[in-house]
Amino acid sequence: MYIIPGYTKYSEESGSIYVVSKLLQNKVALTDPAIQDEFRTIVSNGGCQELSTPLTRFLHEQELLVSEVEADCALSKVKELLGNSLMLTIMPTEGCNFACPYCYETHSSANMSREILTQIHTYIANQAPHCRFISLSWFGGEPTLCKETILETSALVQSLQHRYGFDYKGQMTTNGYLLDLDSFLEYFRAGIIDYQVTLDGWDHDKMRPHISGSGTLQTILKNLIALVDLPKSEYKFHVIIRRNVLNGDNDFSWYDYMHKLFGADDRFSISVCPVCDWGGDSVKSLNIASKSEKEILATAHESYLDKIGMRRERAGTTPFSNICASSCSHGFVFRADGKIEKCTIVLDHPKNLVGRVDPQAGVILDEDANRSWTSSELKPKCYTCPDVLSCLNICCRKTVLVDGRPDSVCLCATSTESQQI
Repeated sequence: MYIIPGYTKYSEESGSIYVVSKLLQNKVALTDPAIQDEFRTIVSNGGCQELSTPLTRFLHEQELLVSEVEADCALSKVKELLGNSLMLTIMPTEGCNFACPYCYETHSSANMSREILTQIHTYIANQAPHCRFISLSWFGGEPTLCKETILETSALVQSLQHRYGFDYKGQMTTNGYLLDLDSFLEYFRAGIIDYQVTLDGWDHDKMRPHISGSGTLQTILKNLIALVDLPKSEYKFHVIIRRNVLNGDNDFSWYDYMHKLFGADDRFSISVCPVCDWGGDSVKSLNIASKSEKEILATAHESYLDKIGMRRERAGTTPFSNICASSCSHGFVFRADGKIEKCTIVLDHPKNLVGRVDPQAGVILDEDANRSWTSSELKPKCYTCPDVLSCLNICCRKTVLVDGRPDSVCLCATSTESQQI
């Protein structure tokens, strides 16, 4: 059986059918009406049994019509690229300057010690010669409480990038309170270009107060508004403004305000995330939507964003966008106390622990535990799935290992929740 793989898309425009490989970046145009009819038949039949016509042989030569074995081989090569990637989430502190009621973290006040940080630096330096891509994601707690740790580690990776030529990306999940313009410019020069900052609507100060009890919204807004004035040609960054929403939250006027402030700057976008219960005592008192209600809630908010023309985050629209770093063999969370885990949502879960950073011996990994997070296989339906490149069926293994969902389904379909930070 020969199939049109999921990484091939096709469209009809101006009397022609265009067939494009998102994997190989090649494109063909079918202009003859008889050829077009044959192609439509192939699509409606889900492929063809053999290469018996000039069109099927041509499409096969262009790798736009392939056997399942050939599709598996092509996608396996893509997966190999991820094996040469180092994707680290670093928690320099688990302390926080906010007191959000829905947060699931315990927020110990301990910062990462110099001994542990040095061993992490050694690990990165040892891995760098073998990497094609290195990602550093700064997380907490609140990572900006440890600015010097972030800048020092980023500088190390930038020097290694210059030496070995791998691609590097820095990103940060921050509450934005300490992200003043001078600090942002330091982070930007350190290669940190992607940010997630949460603004919880008109109730922000109630949902995300400072540990002192004071409001935080105006400080964060002042910090973000300052970024708008940075020239787009020189400062290419992306800020996701996240809004965590509760059941019954149907006041959309907040988005009009966001559109007024950031709508003209394509470096800003909105992400709508219904609040989930991942632990902690305070979250129990909140009006959290059920699973079915969450879908309705998110759709209503996203529809309004589309209506007013405000950019929003859309899952799974680019290659690898649904792939969770925890499911990659070199994707780790380095915690402030030296624990090495896979997922930032289930911190301290026994199945999440895959190693530790010893102050003297360095990074010590439990390879069997790590492998349990990275053993996802492509399913037969993956070959024709239009989202295959964004997923590769190696989305977060938390759904299987922690939540107990069956391993026989598409992992992408089960990964519907995201962190609330």
